[in-house]
Amino acid sequence: MSIIKYLFLILVLAMNNSSLASKQTSNLVIPVSYFVDHVKQLNDLKTNLNKYRQASIVGTSGIGKTQLARTYAYENRDQYNLIWFFDCNLDINQEFVKLAKQLNQVNNAKLAEDPKLVQKEVISYLSSKDKWLLVFDNLKIGENKKVIELVEWEHNGHVIFASQDKEKLPYITELAYFNQSDCIILANNILKNASPDKADFLATSSNGYPILIVQTAQLLNQLKGLDLETYKKQSLQAEDKIRLNIELVIKELKPSAVNLLYQLALINNQSFSRDFLSYITNNKESLNEDIYQISKFALISIIENGEHTSLFEMHDVIVKTIISIMGDKKTKILLNSIIDNLVLATPETIVEFHVFRSGKTVFENFKVIADHTEKYNIDLLKSMKIKSYLMIQYNNYSDYYGAEKLVSWFKKNDEAEKFKLLLMNNDEKARYADFLGSMARYYRNRYSDFNKSMQYNIKAKTVFEQVKGYKDIKADVYYQLALSELI
Repeated sequence: MSIIKYLFLILVLAMNNSSLASKQTSNLVIPVSYFVDHVKQLNDLKTNLNKYRQASIVGTSGIGKTQLARTYAYENRDQYNLIWFFDCNLDINQEFVKLAKQLNQVNNAKLAEDPKLVQKEVISYLSSKDKWLLVFDNLKIGENKKVIELVEWEHNGHVIFASQDKEKLPYITELAYFNQSDCIILANNILKNASPDKADFLATSSNGYPILIVQTAQLLNQLKGLDLETYKKQSLQAEDKIRLNIELVIKELKPSAVNLLYQLALINNQSFSRDFLSYITNNKESLNEDIYQISKFALISIIENGEHTSLFEMHDVIVKTIISIMGDKKTKILLNSIIDNLVLATPETIVEFHVFRSGKTVFENFKVIADHTEKYNIDLLKSMKIKSYLMIQYNNYSDYYGAEKLVSWFKKNDEAEKFKLLLMNNDEKARYADFLGSMARYYRNRYSDFNKSMQYNIKAKTVFEQVKGYKDIKADVYYQLALSELI
């Protein structure tokens, strides 16, 4: 498929999404066209929802839980005024904030958007209503406690839980590995030049694992010179067939696309925007072509094509495999590159910063990167830029529980005197002072501890006296001091 045809297909999908959005409040992603019709599982879901108002989909990662939930929601979308998917990889409260914002905007619901209050507000708002569907997706082993309050919720709508774990979930539909017949159907849905030999091989070699069937079929479709017999020999020698497939793709991609693929694995939180990719890539001029090359091998897929940017997703199984292929040394190098590019991309002025922070997925992508800075021991001052951005967001949304980890991180390193002001360059001093200002806001707004807030603001002002530029950020610190009548 040429890039022009691919972009045309994206446009068609976007038109479908826009049509759906105009009829209801929804963040539904249209299921993939090659999804195998699990009639029994879909009927079980529908029966449980109609009878109990709750249903659960349980199965291993990559087995098709998300696609089953999307298929049910899409096929039954006319029954609902609201369809909303929550990504439980992310902070549940922040996911509720997204829904509250949408309900306030579309329905004038007047819900509090404070992360501490928002879940109860949304639950209270929806409890007296019907014709809505909430899907809590991407729950992993041991994570069902995140939604236990929602399992016990009495309501008139419908709720689906999609998890790798059965524990404490109601009315379970279990997704097992595909049988031979379903594997062959899935393979034939994707293969361009389908044949009994190809379909049988994919069904047998995949052991019923659908994500592997999809990936291998696309590899056979797209990789020039790779015939079935050659691939059979390689797959028989491979302990991890998903890793084999990705390594074969990497050999085919241009260096810029390989670099982007590695970066995607380090920012992934189930979704990322084209805008965000333009901030982190070293090859902006080839970004569209690189995205296309990666997507045609089914390593990423498009989930939304908006007026200004597109959203993509990458499966957890692929993320873990790519990070394993890179190894710690390569991962650390790429993380440093991503952070360097984000430092350059993050605007200094308040107006530009507001536009930057409102970009889709930006906040969530920063959180993923911040977690990686801890795991891979990234330089404190470099990682501070990422954490400073998050602190500003937590303060703006009054999400002080989210901020606690960053506050502890800063205090631990500051008290250990790891931030050496004399060794910092101008930009590093600005980041340090900016974080001090965020600490001041945190103590004032969360605890009304004006003395502690004042101490941090004075320290920020002292550091900023040594900083050139950054007028908007300096002005904010001076404004905070003015409120305390110190200036």
